[in-house]
Amino acid sequence: MKLGMNTVIFGMTDLDTALQHVAYAGYENVELSAIAGMAEHVAPDADAAQVRELVASHGLTATAMEAATNDRERLGKLLVLAGQIGIGIVNIGSGGAAGEEDSTKAAIELMRDFAKMAGDAGVLLAVKPHVGQAIYNGATGLRLMEEVDESAIGLNFDPSHLARADDDPAQVAPRWGDKIITSHFRDCPVRVPGPPGTPEQQIPGRGALDLPAILGALKSINYSGPINLEVIGTSEYSLPRAMVVAAESRGYLRRVLQEIGV
Repeated sequence: MKLGMNTVIFGMTDLDTALQHVAYAGYENVELSAIAGMAEHVAPDADAAQVRELVASHGLTATAMEAATNDRERLGKLLVLAGQIGIGIVNIGSGGAAGEEDSTKAAIELMRDFAKMAGDAGVLLAVKPHVGQAIYNGATGLRLMEEVDESAIGLNFDPSHLARADDDPAQVAPRWGDKIITSHFRDCPVRVPGPPGTPEQQIPGRGALDLPAILGALKSINYSGPINLEVIGTSEYSLPRAMVVAAESRGYLRRVLQEIGV
């Protein structure tokens, strides 16, 4: 598994500084945040060569991009940009509303269209089941993969969202199997719908999730893709305070991975 982190945690600063602190925290891999209004470290009109050189200058490997948009034009540009940078996976949510059949059908059709766009750009679209959206749990994630036969689509395995949808992530992992192409990792204080907690409550090992069992489940299916820490809510934090969250998270996850033999 490729342990890394999403630059969203350093949304209070620019991409160069964010990458510098990802490296300072001990990570070798990074997911670039392209989230408008939260952490737009990579904009749709960014210079791909410049971004690629910046990542490399900090000794990092970019394993994914978080687009977090269902705007077709914006996503299309980010898919192309990811391919030009050399990033193979772009993450989004499905949009729509949980538990509404018409919304679920519409979201599946939209993901089919976006998967075709991803394939044309030479990248993979990773759909993250997200609390409150049409694709939100283990079952709807599987339904998406059963109904969309495009080759350039897979699932983003995010235990914090699955748990808050009343699923056991350690049981979802083997059901999804090779449909998992990337993963967002963090903890959460409670296993009920709602926000994931404060940034400190999202630090792996501080919350309610059995992360060693979840990582063990990923190991059991021979998952070897990205495990990217994704902590949100730090926009008003100082850079040093966010750095503490990043470093403690890396230490915990690295220890658990070593303990399970990864």
